[in-house]
Amino acid sequence: MTTDPLIARVPGTGADALVGHDGTGAVRTSSGRFLRLQNPAPGLVRALTGAPEEDAGGAGEGEDGGDTGGAAYAHRLAAEMASREADDAERRWPAERRNVALIGHGAPVDALADALDGWGLSATRFPDAADLPADQGWDLVIGYADSPRERAGWDTLDTLPERGTAWLRAYREGTVCFVDPIAVSTDDPTAEQVRRRRLAASPVPGELDAWQRGAAASPRAPEPLSPAASTLLTGRMLTVALAWAQRSDTLEGYRSMLFMFVAATGALSEHPVLAYDAPSAIAGAAAHPS
Repeated sequence: MTTDPLIARVPGTGADALVGHDGTGAVRTSSGRFLRLQNPAPGLVRALTGAPEEDAGGAGEGEDGGDTGGAAYAHRLAAEMASREADDAERRWPAERRNVALIGHGAPVDALADALDGWGLSATRFPDAADLPADQGWDLVIGYADSPRERAGWDTLDTLPERGTAWLRAYREGTVCFVDPIAVSTDDPTAEQVRRRRLAASPVPGELDAWQRGAAASPRAPEPLSPAASTLLTGRMLTVALAWAQRSDTLEGYRSMLFMFVAATGALSEHPVLAYDAPSAIAGAAAHPS
């Protein structure tokens, strides 16, 4: 192929056709692969762009019906690229795992819903955990809490992995953002276990617990999350969700890793969190006063 070929979008796809002045051609797929075009028809340029062949360096419409042949070639090319893109979409997020529910509201979950919609997933949204139908066989449930108060009821969803549903949680406490380890089985940490692990690791567990409880009881609306924090939080949720959808080897790490972003300092960090067995009840112990 000579230099400076014509580049034209293949209609209805994300692929680009490259047609050289010598009649040779290639196509760049939406995934970035380059494929050689076999015997591209003389009228392909006109069919792809609508421009006169001579303006684009082609041979023009001739007695051999090149323009008609170009339209047929372009049609076959578009069908082939569309088929490849459908296969790519299936690899990106298999159809058997597209029954997704989103819980919560706020900029990160709105962005997540838009991203999934762009990938052909019509996720069902619910305001809070209590609204999620218990009898629906979800493949994945993603919860986002804009404040500690909105995490109410998440403990009831910790049973989702028992029913074969993956459970991914993201939330913020002020401007400090978290994405919990994804739970895909009963061996993975629950929302409450992550909270208790955080308390155990804190140098001031009493103050942290008091702040969480106070914030959960407060009706005060949180300050808006910065665009940077929202983007990073959404990106982490999408990364983990994709690993789950694709059954990626990286999923194992996400099952035991807490993601944290401190917006005030820009610090990004990961912290291992493992599930643990509930302590055994002590026979004859007095009931704890409520």
